[in-house]
Amino acid sequence: MRQSPETERPAEAWRVPECPFPIEWSAAVMEEIRVAVAEAFFSLPHGGAEIGGVLFGTHTGGVVRILAARSLACDHALGPAFKLSGSDHARLAALLEHGCDDLRAQGWEPVGWYHSHTRSEILLSAGDLEIYNHYFPDPWHVALVVRPHAMRPMRAGFFFREAGGSVHADSSYGEILVQPDTRSVVEHAAPPAIDASPALAETIPVVAPPPKRSRWWFWWPVILLAIAAGLLLCKGDRTRVFAADRAPSVGLMAGDVNGQLLIHWDGGAEPVRSAESGTLEIADGAMHTVVVLDRQELRGGTVGYTRIGMHVEMRVALRQPGGKVREEFASFIGHAVESDADASLAKLRREMQDQAARTDELEHTVDGLRWLIRQDQERHRAAGSSGASRPARASQAATAR
Repeated sequence: MRQSPETERPAEAWRVPECPFPIEWSAAVMEEIRVAVAEAFFSLPHGGAEIGGVLFGTHTGGVVRILAARSLACDHALGPAFKLSGSDHARLAALLEHGCDDLRAQGWEPVGWYHSHTRSEILLSAGDLEIYNHYFPDPWHVALVVRPHAMRPMRAGFFFREAGGSVHADSSYGEILVQPDTRSVVEHAAPPAIDASPALAETIPVVAPPPKRSRWWFWWPVILLAIAAGLLLCKGDRTRVFAADRAPSVGLMAGDVNGQLLIHWDGGAEPVRSAESGTLEIADGAMHTVVVLDRQELRGGTVGYTRIGMHVEMRVALRQPGGKVREEFASFIGHAVESDADASLAKLRREMQDQAARTDELEHTVDGLRWLIRQDQERHRAAGSSGASRPARASQAATAR
């Protein structure tokens, strides 16, 4: 994760009465954390992977400032949760002891850590508290827990040591929304003027200036990689984009990663930037979902959705000033996704089939034992009958003599 520019000042602040100091952070750092958490969240179905890292900054003048963040490469040897293995602990200790020389050269130091929770709420678990107390023991060290969601904005909460040294770990005193940062727009320079004389008009095409686009260029590698991976995994799944009586204007598209549908549109397109609000409608078989989007969410340009069926229809409607609505449609066609219920039912059927086979085998064994018992009983009866006839014949012979 790259560092913030040295000249950048913290743009956001968090204060609660229980915290002995205010916490400020750079908007660029929070955006990088948000992007990394979202990428890990959509990397696996049913909760994704959790990530974490170290927060760098300063703690001067009674204020903790978060100016940069460095991620910790987690092996996830204990599963998708952010639980550290032995090698993970060694990397974290090395990072805190002598890592990030470029940040320390600016006078920055570790001021806490961050990690995501994808299967639990915003809190510090027992394992989180062990990491916090062992590696970040100073009174001004903070912890940031980020909670992503497929259909709602990402949330986060800070944790700290109160005046007496205790940590309120069950929940944050005040959650924050981690919204996409869309305040900066890249201005494109106009192309050089072209001589539009009749002699040149036939040979030189007139190129219109490129449209203004937002500074969401750092989102594109993540989006394109996720969509490309989804298309490869789906072995031929494709997204069909179309619009009603006009060419697509916002580039609505979707890609699948193990059943997780990543729906994306161009947040810098003119209809999106001018929209007052919007909605995203998702038709997935009998399931119909409507997501209400405000301006920030529209410019974010990405919504995650866990699909159920093979065919998913999408419609984004943009409410423009004056009441006009611009809309665009897309359709996703892919392979069937096996739900947890289907997997459980298939497993139960296999277990029942195995049990029936074992029952048949036991019945055959019992039938064989019954046959052996009957044979043995018949031999005993035959032996008893022959033994009783021998004394009778001997007595008859003695009488005759």
